[in-house]
Amino acid sequence: MLSTHGEEVLGFIRDFETSSREYLLSKGLSENEMTNAYLDLQWNFLHTILKQRAGRPRKTTPHYFLRSKKHAI
Repeated sequence: MLSTHGEEVLGFIRDFETSSREYLLSKGLSENEMTNAYLDLQWNFLHTILKQRAGRPRKTTPHYFLRSKKHAI
């Protein structure tokens, strides 16, 4: 079973597919042209997401969580 986050992502992908297809049809593309155009849309969309993620600072675990504590014996 998918998690709530997984379901949201899957729904987003389905919405993207539907809206992309509608957009390409509105531009008058044939079924043969649609396959390549759709792949181009996916490629551009993926790179847009990756560029945005690269521009954000990464969330890291604070250094004090990574240190082991010394115990007195």
